Amino acid sequence: MGETQQVARSDPWFRTRSPEEAIHVCNTAFYRHRLELLGPSSSFGLAQRVTRVGPITMGDTTYETDVALGFDETRASYHICVPLNGWLEARHRGQQLTSSPTLASIYRPDAEMTVTRWPGGSRHLAVKIDQIAVDRALETLVDSPVHSPIPFTAILPLKAGAAHDWVRLLLMAHRQIDGLDSLMRQSVVREPLVESLIHGLLLVADHPYRQALDARAEPARPAAIRDAMAIIEAGPHLSLTISILARQCHVSVRTMQEGFHRHLGMSPMAYLRVVRLRHAHRDLRSADPSHTTVASIARRWGFTHLGRFAAAYKTMYGQTPLQTLRAAH
Repeated sequence: MGETQQVARSDPWFRTRSPEEAIHVCNTAFYRHRLELLGPSSSFGLAQRVTRVGPITMGDTTYETDVALGFDETRASYHICVPLNGWLEARHRGQQLTSSPTLASIYRPDAEMTVTRWPGGSRHLAVKIDQIAVDRALETLVDSPVHSPIPFTAILPLKAGAAHDWVRLLLMAHRQIDGLDSLMRQSVVREPLVESLIHGLLLVADHPYRQALDARAEPARPAAIRDAMAIIEAGPHLSLTISILARQCHVSVRTMQEGFHRHLGMSPMAYLRVVRLRHAHRDLRSADPSHTTVASIARRWGFTHLGRFAAAYKTMYGQTPLQTLRAAH
């Protein structure tokens, strides 16, 4: 056993230079796993602060040398990796994922989760949410039974305002929950916070029930924004511009821009790109690669520059369009 660094009782951080102790503490807080050192053992170190609020466990974690983590057992929870700095490479459901401060990863409970490289010094917020709590929350929101586990898209872009706000809420809860005089110790505050964190994940992550959730939230948006979204959803392959949208919705271009940023956290053209990427993703997954090309699908959905399409697609789905097409059969 290596020597564990002695810290004051008030220090919420666990620190150790022992791989065995690191495995034990992470097994206890998260999941049973294997730890492989990819860097020199003399440089190994772990710093971790774990907090819990209801069905949610959060761990601010940094390894001091490169490591890999293997998880054998199925889990009874959804796991989200939110990089705070650095990056992380993983494999999930046969897909290679790279997480960064602008790109989180979501791991389902019913499939492989392997961290192939966690670079030394990279700091990540690990978020474990009980599967039953998330599934029940979604059923309540859509008022109908849902497929369990929820088939979340593994990639969660963090640039959009709503996703960025969700991470800020996670960090606020993580930093304040353990305070002796924290309001979060009061159930009247803690329980609505837990609900907000789970609902926030369901609203910012991509999954088959997003359209139903968005439809329920739609009345809070101004009529012009709802109309513009409907125009985009009905014809994402068309040559739409913000001027065309503004004219058809009877508002100014500035009003259209500001409305989209305020209510969706992105511009009208960014929303159009997301809708087009969603349709392209659907077509790539169902296409026969012997008869269909990436270029033909890209053109079908209004992408005239293949390089920019491939870059935007990889940012959203964590793999290239060609990888999705080849995996279709």
